[in-house]
Amino acid sequence: MTQNLASASVATLAFVVVLSLAAIATRAGVVPGDAMRLWAGAILAGGGGVPIGRIVAAYPTLPFLATTVLSLMLPDGAPASAILAAMLVGFIAWLWFISFRRAGMAALAALVAALLLALHPAILRAALDGPADMLLVLFLFVLAFALYQLRARAATPDVMAAGFALLGLAFSHPLGAAVAFTATPFLVFAVRPALIANSAINVVLALVFPTAFAIGAFAYVSWIFPGAGWTFFAAPAESLAIWSVGFAHFFGDGVAGVASLDAGLAILLVLALGAPLAAFGLFAMRHRRPLVVPALVFVATIIAAASMTVATGLLGDPTALVAAAPVLAAIVLSRAPRLAKRRGFVLALAALGWLGGAAGLVAIDSATATQLRIALSGGDRERNETLAAGAATSERNGVLVDAENAPAIVIGRGDGRGLFDPSREEFALALLFQHLAAPFVAVPDPLSEIGAADRLNRAFPDLFRLGAPGYRLIYHNSTWKVFENNVEKTS
Repeated sequence: MTQNLASASVATLAFVVVLSLAAIATRAGVVPGDAMRLWAGAILAGGGGVPIGRIVAAYPTLPFLATTVLSLMLPDGAPASAILAAMLVGFIAWLWFISFRRAGMAALAALVAALLLALHPAILRAALDGPADMLLVLFLFVLAFALYQLRARAATPDVMAAGFALLGLAFSHPLGAAVAFTATPFLVFAVRPALIANSAINVVLALVFPTAFAIGAFAYVSWIFPGAGWTFFAAPAESLAIWSVGFAHFFGDGVAGVASLDAGLAILLVLALGAPLAAFGLFAMRHRRPLVVPALVFVATIIAAASMTVATGLLGDPTALVAAAPVLAAIVLSRAPRLAKRRGFVLALAALGWLGGAAGLVAIDSATATQLRIALSGGDRERNETLAAGAATSERNGVLVDAENAPAIVIGRGDGRGLFDPSREEFALALLFQHLAAPFVAVPDPLSEIGAADRLNRAFPDLFRLGAPGYRLIYHNSTWKVFENNVEKTS
């Protein structure tokens, strides 16, 4: 009974902390662009504004579908993306607490350790980035757990768990796809030597077949429906180029002088800073290979994924992989009973890892540092004004707007019903015939950052400044204007 209460407490506390931080980030206008797009896409899909083909072909698939389903269950305007991310943090905290208890830790020590790791700076960053990053964290832990099980038993359930982890990674995040790919050659080292002695290739094929089959099926479905079957290779909004500039600003020319190798070394540094608990645990267990090799395979996979994404430039920046640090610490602690009994020492190392994780984020994640500066300076003005413009259209039906370029307007509106966004026929016809006929039109200032990429601005370059024949201005701020069609209203 006491353990159930403690596990519920750690999950609830982690959920509340993360949801509170998400609320603060939303008010400050510093929610990452990828999280905003996922949130807005789920609102549009829940409101029936997205064709079924685009829903089926959406990527990352798991966070999009999960957010869409949750948004249908919640009241209009509820932050489904943030709630889902907070729920995942709470679940991970509960999972780690149970794992530490089974390793022999006392309830209070396990609770504190689970909170220190579940609220690690890298996990908090992932939670604010949205469900995609948090599902990446969850499946990284499932992969680490499966690697240990493969080394210990390699029974059918263990093989299925490893296949499930790779599948979940591939469909949760672009970097998850990178991890699933780079894990393949290392799997032979995780499996018991007796099993790979006869046929290492067959063992690896059994592990990766579900993921390979699912990727092929997804590509085929995306080819049939509106979408792109190779969206695994589409970089997220936070581009690799921006990350490279911040990385070069902190590390200079690096150590090796090769960007991909330096990225791998940087991730190794972040793992060392953010998971000293894992480093000490592996050193203490160095003579017990079954307890050391799976963790080393996990580390090698993460480093290889970071190097690959920088070398190819296809999967975005490797920042999200910093969340592997608390995952590594958690799996090592759950597999080291002797270490788990040294409560004071374990908690001190976990606290040191928390501080080291913050330092690692400063070194490798310039985007988060920029967002914090924006929040402290009063928030992102354009983002806040876009949310306000969305709220101003909440009672309007038939609003023509480039919602893909400005997902915050969907979030501010709180409902995708009544929007003529780029997925709708009305939007395509307006651009094709260079004619506006919608009841309402929302357009950003073409001189703003968001307005420079707006498709309505490109099709109607004078719309923001001069309006359009038959339309009158009904709302404006320094970034947005909303026009109403007087002709349709009078008729």
